[in-house]
Amino acid sequence: MSSNPPEFPIATDQGPSSRGLYLQWEGKRVYRQLVPTPRLLEPVEKYSFGVDRQSMLIEGDNLQVLASLKSRYAGQVDVVYIDPPYNLGKDDFRYSDKRFHDPDADAADASYVTNEDGGRHTKWLNFIAPRLYMLWQLLNDDRGVIFVSINDVELFRLGMLLNEIFGERNHVGTIVWKGNTDNNPTRIAMEHEYILCYAKSKDRLSSRWTNPESEAKQLMLEAFSDLKSKTKSQASLQAEFQAFCEENKPLIGDLYRYRRVDNHGPYAARRNMDNPGKPGHQYDVIHPKTKKACKMPSWGWRFTPERMKELIKQDRIIFGATETKIPELKVYLEDVVFPLRSVIAMDSRKGSNDLNALFGARDVFKNPKPVDLIQTLLGYTTQKDSLILDVFAGSGTTGEAVMKLNKTDNGSRRFILIEEGEGSDKYCRTMTAKRLRRAIEVHGYSEGFQFFQTGKKLDRHAIVNLERDGLANLICQSDETGRGRGIACLSGYKYIIGKNHRSEAICLVWDGADNSEVTSDILKEAATEVTKAGLKRPFRIYGTFSRVGDTNSWKFCQIPDEILAQMHISEDFPEAE
Repeated sequence: MSSNPPEFPIATDQGPSSRGLYLQWEGKRVYRQLVPTPRLLEPVEKYSFGVDRQSMLIEGDNLQVLASLKSRYAGQVDVVYIDPPYNLGKDDFRYSDKRFHDPDADAADASYVTNEDGGRHTKWLNFIAPRLYMLWQLLNDDRGVIFVSINDVELFRLGMLLNEIFGERNHVGTIVWKGNTDNNPTRIAMEHEYILCYAKSKDRLSSRWTNPESEAKQLMLEAFSDLKSKTKSQASLQAEFQAFCEENKPLIGDLYRYRRVDNHGPYAARRNMDNPGKPGHQYDVIHPKTKKACKMPSWGWRFTPERMKELIKQDRIIFGATETKIPELKVYLEDVVFPLRSVIAMDSRKGSNDLNALFGARDVFKNPKPVDLIQTLLGYTTQKDSLILDVFAGSGTTGEAVMKLNKTDNGSRRFILIEEGEGSDKYCRTMTAKRLRRAIEVHGYSEGFQFFQTGKKLDRHAIVNLERDGLANLICQSDETGRGRGIACLSGYKYIIGKNHRSEAICLVWDGADNSEVTSDILKEAATEVTKAGLKRPFRIYGTFSRVGDTNSWKFCQIPDEILAQMHISEDFPEAE
């Protein structure tokens, strides 16, 4: 059961209803009610790729797609990353007032918002607010986290809006991403962007995020292992590993300090032998060569005498040339886990480099985020089976980052990417799908993805007028047993149309609204087909009517009522006169 959204004060014509600091704009009253009608998500084989297609790439307006995903994924998404329009006033943010007032409308009136538009900030809030609210609904209550990239233009309004939707208490932190160097003459050279992080419930998150599998760390450990198998002397091992670290210094960054090695592995010396925060233990530590007591930290040793003896025996204490230097602690690289730091220095040009590796050109997409940046965020906040959502997918960086992370730690993470493109430029097909496919081919990722396009708006009439294939796809989209994991569509059967993650069959009887009764004979045929297919029971069978009661082996689901209920589609009936 999802927790309730944070409360916020409602403004009146006379002013706010309660004291406090909050965000107010024209449109605030209605953004939580601006929910589109769910749509049919139609698979497009031409742009899908791979055998394992548990991840999804969806073309369409992200608000309409989110409404279509809600029945299956509400409370199921572990991490959301979005890179929304920054509202720069130069062809980055398109706004449709028609679509804001009616989220089911098309975007025929959409146009770029310029700096001369006096309502540019209001338009941006009216665009982003309903999307953030629906993302809040899809996040998992226990571990759900959202990252939002932004720059200075909308930073403060975005922060207040996230405080309103997620609750200020659920602000995890703000990351500064330094991606550029600007030497142009100006007042303040802007060399960074921001990534705001909020949790669905910060109290339920792990108190410590760590990423033990950093790429640089693995690179160094693998190099050490390789050199150790070829090098006989300790001196040669140290010299060759030192040379490796020098050569790869740009790649390993801060981990260069772990360039020293012993027979066990790379290590660094830490000057943290004193007790933190309060007086420590007072005793003599004898220098192994001079046989004199070593200089003691001013607050005493952090370790007990017994623990210090163990560390010395394990060769974990590094003594100076004489007793006048305070000993240091040997910390092995393999034992180190790194926190997610609030400042990330990563060249923004890496995003274009990623595309160049796939397409042989750097300018195929404007301002892509680096794969390593997104992988870093996901490495700290996902589990190996997490579901990741990006509703401003762009070129597909998040999808590639998920696949790269899976390859690093043998994970099975899935992604859902949503991208509409810009006007007639359907780059969800021409760029996003193409990039994901090339990443799989070039880098040897084992995943695939299913491409969907957003179809017709759903209501009772639309559902019962679908052809069998369209209805089967809709059932796989909406069936409640697929919540969080989805339904795998199957073909080639008379009745079976899919299976859930427990391998229970989903069946369909459909020959139009007037000829789709589930009879006892049909149930026997369907049961036989389920058994021959090696699927489990109870199976669910959809049809318009059934005179046979449910059993432990099967459950009848009525069309269209079951679909309408699962997708939370309300029906407006005219009042009786």
